[in-house]
This record gives sequence, structure tokens and C-alpha cells, in this order.
Amino acid sequence: MTEDDPRGPQQEPVAAPTAEPAPAPEPVPAEDPTTAPAPARRRGLAIALALSLIAVVALAVPLAMLATARSTWEDQNAELRAHVESLTDEVSAQNARIAELEQTEAQLATLKEEYSSAVNQGAQGTELVEELEDVADAYQKCVEAQQEHFDVLRNSELYVQSSIDDSEQSIVAFCDEVAAAYRDFRGKHG
Repeated sequence: MTEDDPRGPQQEPVAAPTAEPAPAPEPVPAEDPTTAPAPARRRGLAIALALSLIAVVALAVPLAMLATARSTWEDQNAELRAHVESLTDEVSAQNARIAELEQTEAQLATLKEEYSSAVNQGAQGTELVEELEDVADAYQKCVEAQQEHFDVLRNSELYVQSSIDDSEQSIVAFCDEVAAAYRDFRGKHG
């Protein structure tokens, strides 16, 4: 009985006496695990089998993913290696072509220099020829002027002596200039 009960004090029911005493319970033999009932063992085996199956599946999925990933990686690796080999061959071919072009460029530069030198020599040769032709023409005029002067001297009675002297001095001065020009030409060009 409790004092806090609002209904007040109550009596507990008393059991009626019985005439017969209750039979004693029969002793239950202790269960032997090897003799456990079959349904409980089967249930335990089923659970163990289910857990084992789950573990196998749980391990199989990552293993399958790993095998797939490895196969994919090996395929990609083989493709990349083949691509790298192809690029390496292409780069080697391009480097060989570049070396050929550099050699050709060097040969072209040498040919340009030789051509330029030949053109310059040709131009110098042309200038030399023109300069020498001018000197030769001047010598020819000097010779012609001397011939005329000799004709004048042969017929000196037809001319005034001062004009003969002036003509001679003019011819001598002109021929001296021609000789000086020829000496300058030889000094410059050998």
C-alpha cells in the first residue's frame, strides 16, 4: 500500500487456499548445443550464410571494379604509349627536316654571298671596262690630235706660229692628262 494514493488505503487481495498443492515442475534437461532444436540451427546457418553471401558480394563488387579499372587503365596506357611513340617518330622526322632546312638555309646564304660578290665584281668589272674604254678613247683622241698636229707642222706655212704653239701645248696637256688617268687606273686596279 502506498500513502500517496488518493483513493485511500486499499487491501491487497488474498489468494484462496487450495486443497491441492501445485505440482512441482518437471525438470527441463539442459540444452546441449549439439542437440539443439533443428529450426534454431537452421536459422543460425541461414543467417551465417546470408552474412557470408553479403561479405562475398561486398568483396566481389570492389574486386570487379578494380579489375575493370585496371583493364581500362592498361588499355589507356597502351594507347598513350602508342600515341607517344607516334609523336616521338613525328618529332624525330620534323627535327630531321628542320636540320635539312637549316643546312639548305646555310647553303642559300652562301650562294647569296657568292652571287652578291659576283654581281659586285661584275659591276666593278663593268666599271673597270668602262673606265679603261674611256682611257683608251682618250689615248685614241690624243693620237689623232698628234696626227693633226704633225699635218700642221708639215704644212706650217699655212698656219700662224702662235696657233701652232697653242695647238701643240693643248695636245701635250691633253695627252699628259690621259697618261695620268691611265697611271691612276693602274694604281687602283693593278
